[in-house]
Amino acid sequence: MANQVSTQGDVYSYGILLLEMFTGRRPTDEILREGLDLNRFVAMAFPERIMDIVDPCLLFQWKDQNLRLKTQECLASVLKIGLTCSKQLPRERMQMADVIREMQAVRDRFSGTGNNGEVGNKDNLEGEGPSDLTL
Repeated sequence: MANQVSTQGDVYSYGILLLEMFTGRRPTDEILREGLDLNRFVAMAFPERIMDIVDPCLLFQWKDQNLRLKTQECLASVLKIGLTCSKQLPRERMQMADVIREMQAVRDRFSGTGNNGEVGNKDNLEGEGPSDLTL
């Protein structure tokens, strides 16, 4: 039974993938040696210090403090999903339908299109960074 493919294994892999993408770290990185795995690395920083562990390629110099806070909130939402999906015990992980629903909720909550400081408003950015912040 341990070698059977399972949906919960897929959920775990998806969670690790999210953590890798948003931290820029691999589970095999040197910093993640000696009992520290990617899930624990993120969990130790969550939620207060997530900006310290997020891949710098995802960050901008924000002109608007509200936009910076919204970005931090968005990143925290995605990292929380990654943490929940990559829990060690399968019964503690999210169901894939819930993962989809949560990711869509994050997208809907943070993909603003107006000029009120939403994440999607590129006029509030300085410097280089991703060309589209929509999830």
